[in-house]
Amino acid sequence: MPQRPAPPPPAAPPRAPLQAFGWQRNSLTFAVVLALLLGLLLPTTAVLLYDGQKTRATAMEDLRRDLARTTEVMSLSLAEPVWQVSPDLAEPMVKAQVDDPRFVAVKVVEPAASAPFLSFERKQEAGEAALTLSQTRPIQRDGREIAQLTVSMSAAPLLQAKQAEVWRTVWRSGLTLTLSLVLMLWVLQRYVLRPMTELTGAAEALAAGRLEQPLRVGGADEIARVGGAMERMRQALLSAFEALRQHNLNLEETVTQRTAELTASNAELSEALQTLQKAQRELVESEKLASLGRLVAGVAHELNTPLGNALTVVSALEDRYKQLEGMLAGSVQLRRSTLEELARDTRRGQDILQRNVQKAADLVRDFKQVAIDQTADLRRDFDLAKVIEDVLVMVEPSFKHTPYAIDTELSHGLIMNSYPGALGQVLTNLLMNALLHGFDGVPQGHVKVHCARLSDDEVELSVTDDGRGMDESVRRRIFDPFFTTKLGTGGSGLGMHIVHSIVTNVLGGQIEVRSTPGQGTQMLMRLPLVAPQRAAGEGSGAH
Repeated sequence: MPQRPAPPPPAAPPRAPLQAFGWQRNSLTFAVVLALLLGLLLPTTAVLLYDGQKTRATAMEDLRRDLARTTEVMSLSLAEPVWQVSPDLAEPMVKAQVDDPRFVAVKVVEPAASAPFLSFERKQEAGEAALTLSQTRPIQRDGREIAQLTVSMSAAPLLQAKQAEVWRTVWRSGLTLTLSLVLMLWVLQRYVLRPMTELTGAAEALAAGRLEQPLRVGGADEIARVGGAMERMRQALLSAFEALRQHNLNLEETVTQRTAELTASNAELSEALQTLQKAQRELVESEKLASLGRLVAGVAHELNTPLGNALTVVSALEDRYKQLEGMLAGSVQLRRSTLEELARDTRRGQDILQRNVQKAADLVRDFKQVAIDQTADLRRDFDLAKVIEDVLVMVEPSFKHTPYAIDTELSHGLIMNSYPGALGQVLTNLLMNALLHGFDGVPQGHVKVHCARLSDDEVELSVTDDGRGMDESVRRRIFDPFFTTKLGTGGSGLGMHIVHSIVTNVLGGQIEVRSTPGQGTQMLMRLPLVAPQRAAGEGSGAH
């Protein structure tokens, strides 16, 4: 929201003369001057270097050609003076040639003479030797060599003339570059830098919040259009700030109202969350009780056979004892053979009765231990194989009249300090899950329960079936709460969630699912021999 105009910024310190003309290193003027210098000097320097090398090569080639032609002409011209041994005739011919500044030396030597017939040599400057070429040619008369002519010529005079011309070109280019820079800087200052400076000042005023200051940039070029756009932006900001100020007048009341609504919604959400958590705990408890109820039904069905057999034996013995009472009362004659037969039947009935009652007692004892473990959820020392066998006694009745069997491969002597009830509930849920889901639609199958030691402080427990298996989408979600493939047909979707929660949170282990469609499923658990301590007051509902 706009406030009162901000105080003007402190006056900037006086700039240096170069900075006043925009010559800062990061200024546009500096960039333009640098671009011009690099754009003109570098190509010009490259062209001059190339021309210098090209001129040198051309001069040497011309010198080589002129040297050959001059040597040939002089050898023909000097034949007659040398034959007549007349240096005076030869000297004008040589002087006519050596007036050319390229000539360095001319020497005519007769074969038998100790001194040269004719000699001319000009003093060379330092560094000129590399530009000098020499050629020797015989002077002949009537097909016979009468002397040797040696001519030396230098390309230095021609190169010096070329260099002088190059320097004149450099001076002209420098003057042209200077005038161009001055003109371009003037145009840049008038049409670019000055409007840019005004535009920058206006932008700084906008950035400082001084929106009341209008922005004026003259002209109709791109910079003027940018200034017009910034002026429209300033006016839009003024309008927006005014609307914001009007909006802020009602903002506090709106915030108060929304805060009250959010507080009420938060309270409702908290209550709903508590209700949901309570319902989830009740669902978990009901699932545990349902699991225990299934064990009760199986045990009751299993107890029916030995108790029925015992009742049958008791009824038979009662009939035999009534027969004995009749014999003792004298209504029937008592014989030794009859008494012995009665004794044998009594002994045989006692054996049958003892075996069936003992089986029922074992079932009740195992169920009592499993029920105590699952309901009390106490921590104690136990043999892993023994707890598994007790749980299998409770679960086997559910498999008894099905084409599916339970196989075991147990290592005895694995003493754990953990929660046998929680472990039994996990094993029960996994076996029942294999029966209800893994073997659904499968004519026959086996479930294998395996336990073994992994290390000094860890054991491995696995439940493997050869049933339908599951695809990847089901495998990834198998431990999600309320996820089931039997929705609407009795599946609650909590069995495997409880398994995962118990294994990880109560038993302190890990569980992994390995499954392939059509190739069965393996539930692999790694459990510590000593379960981690749970917080005080943490009950089974946490499962």
